[in-house]
Amino acid sequence: MTEHTHTTTSLTAKRQPRGSASRRSLLGAAAPAVMVLVGAGIAGSVQAAAPGPDAELIAQCARLDALEREFLATDFNAMPNTPEGDHAEAEQDRIADAQAPIVDAICARPAQTPAAAVAVAHSLALVDADLFRRGGPDGYPNDRLIAALVRGLIGRAAA
Repeated sequence: MTEHTHTTTSLTAKRQPRGSASRRSLLGAAAPAVMVLVGAGIAGSVQAAAPGPDAELIAQCARLDALEREFLATDFNAMPNTPEGDHAEAEQDRIADAQAPIVDAICARPAQTPAAAVAVAHSLALVDADLFRRGGPDGYPNDRLIAALVRGLIGRAAA
């Protein structure tokens, strides 16, 4: 498994090593709520990119979102060190490894159009399931500002 920055608790944290507090354990309780958001289209409906300066960026966001929905559909409640848990963790690692170069590509290309900025905001809201909780009234200023920016871009009402 390659190390990369993909987590639900911090935009800069590295994935946790096996046996520690993993993304699976962090999302175990939150997965149903995230799936409701995904199902409602709030956290991941990126439309097909029209030709333009950001077509590739928007397409990368759509690929990331599809992989993240696949990631969220894995079994976060499977017990570690069991065949089911090992399978779920292997699937999660495979998906996260596939996401890493896509995230790199998205981060390397600043959005030039509002549509691309919205696509990146949708991806961030989907990948960081904890964003809006951390960005609540008691959150750190940076988390609050990031959540406000994303909320504004994707049109989500303040929680």
